[in-house]
Amino acid sequence: MKLGIDPTIDLVFKRLFGSAKNKNILIDLINAVMKEAGEDLVEEIELLNPYST
Repeated sequence: MKLGIDPTIDLVFKRLFGSAKNKNILIDLINAVMKEAGEDLVEEIELLNPYST
């Protein structure tokens, strides 16, 4: 199924992987990379506001 969005566009990537409601998707992405590298898997993450001063 084609969604009509390109996840390589910065805003789409931030929307997919940078929101608290999609935290599980981000954990899955990180774990896919970590598993390929032979590293320990991530169980929990904390999303911080990148605009805090």
